[in-house]
Amino acid sequence: MAKTHVIDTALLQRLRTLLGHRCEYDGQVWRLIDILPGEGLAVLESDLARPPIQMDQYGRASHRANAILQVRILDPVEGALTLEMQDLMDCLESTLRA
Repeated sequence: MAKTHVIDTALLQRLRTLLGHRCEYDGQVWRLIDILPGEGLAVLESDLARPPIQMDQYGRASHRANAILQVRILDPVEGALTLEMQDLMDCLESTLRA
């Protein structure tokens, strides 16, 4: 059974200050829209001008919606920030300095 690590208050507060910030991550522009501490995830939304058309369960065009990306905050084994989260935070925090 995997041990669940709790995100400390200081890190959670630091992440919350980055909500709404945009950055390029994995070759695409994303905006941090939510932090889910219980699940240990940061949620990003694609910042495309015209999002792709989403299909309904029957494959018919339904609506336009931005892609969502979830990034695990803490490594489930070590309890430290994941490499992906470190990269994302560096990118988001660089937008504060720009």
